[in-house]
Amino acid sequence: MHEVFEAAARYFSVLAEPARLKILHAVCAEEKSVNTIIAATGMAQANASRHLGLMYQAGLLSRRREGTQVFYKVADRMFIELCRTVSVQIATRMGHGSAEQVFAPDTPPSPAVPEACHPHPSPSNQKEKASV
Repeated sequence: MHEVFEAAARYFSVLAEPARLKILHAVCAEEKSVNTIIAATGMAQANASRHLGLMYQAGLLSRRREGTQVFYKVADRMFIELCRTVSVQIATRMGHGSAEQVFAPDTPPSPAVPEACHPHPSPSNQKEKASV
């Protein structure tokens, strides 16, 4: 079990950086180019690239190259759900009325947007999870 705890600690240490949570939020709904991620997060290019590389190496993000552009997306939707759950809980405890917007896309929910990015699961999805 020691190895499991060590691996879990490394995983959480990657998420323990606000800039990386901003990146995760930026790519929550869909794959995005580095330039789009930089624009969405307001980060400097060098800083964003450093965090993206670390998140890729840790397995949180996957990437693909198209010409000179690099695109990133969430490697496992579970990362989004974990961060959304924790962030909503913290925002609620802090009394922020914007808890619904934590790890939610900027546009209204649509079938094309993964459920994990929405702040509250749909009733049908809750039933599915309860039956699993």
